Amino acid sequence: MKKKYFLAVMLLILMVFFTAAFSVRDDNSSFTMGQDLKINKDENIKGAVAVMFGDAVVDGTIDGELAVIFGDARINGRVSGNVASIFGDIIAGENAVIGGSAAAVMGEVDKSQGSVIAGEIASLKGPFDTRGMNFIPLLGIVSLIGLIVFYGLSALLLIIIPDRIDFMAESAPVKIWRRFGIGIAAYLLFLPAIIALAITIVGLFLIPFFIAAFFLTVFLGLAAIKLAIGRRITGNLEGRSAPYIYLLVGSILIFILPFIPVLGWLVYIFASCAGLGIVLDTRLGRPRAKAVQ
Repeated sequence: MKKKYFLAVMLLILMVFFTAAFSVRDDNSSFTMGQDLKINKDENIKGAVAVMFGDAVVDGTIDGELAVIFGDARINGRVSGNVASIFGDIIAGENAVIGGSAAAVMGEVDKSQGSVIAGEIASLKGPFDTRGMNFIPLLGIVSLIGLIVFYGLSALLLIIIPDRIDFMAESAPVKIWRRFGIGIAAYLLFLPAIIALAITIVGLFLIPFFIAAFFLTVFLGLAAIKLAIGRRITGNLEGRSAPYIYLLVGSILIFILPFIPVLGWLVYIFASCAGLGIVLDTRLGRPRAKAVQ
């Protein structure tokens, strides 16, 4: 009974976190997700401000830091601290005043004449410009390519670290609810960790490495889940190619899940969280040493 309540609560949290647009504000900070944040001329926000999957338009005043992730920061008013944008641009209008530094990762800083940026200006552009693209057909193409590429990379993991992948796949059904909880906790801490890094210039440039390490861990966990699912569906096959067949079957099943409305996404999210939890709980697939008797 407790497991059912735990699952219901966790799924509710995930549904809200991944699908809802919301804004939370208190005396010391403001966080907006899935929508634009508009600060009018007569508005004054005290504390740190963070926006994810939306733009920040500041015509008023922010007495603190501003971090925008997957969106642009448009400053026409005043920000007393640093301004950071990840996968987006910083546009400082003619009346903009930024008391700290302005730094954009996978974007650029556009400073108009008359604007003031007291600190440093830094831009770290990526190899791809995703602005203006239609992401619906792009997502379908990327998904098909991703199935092939991710299967190839997962197969490469089977060659490089076969023992670790096999250990994680075999231990996948063990303590699944504990691993699921660990995975959810890691996902929920991901965004606060990025925001904590984004408030400093040094931390800002560490964000790409942090994101890469995090998603590499997620990928490793999903590879183990795919292997476990494929083995469960096909049964025990013989031959050296058996693990790659398991992996292919599991990869196709995981690939199909997001195309199933609601339920498919919930199962996919569950698998992703459980896989991440397995990697962390098993210490990257390292078998625990047996006690010497």
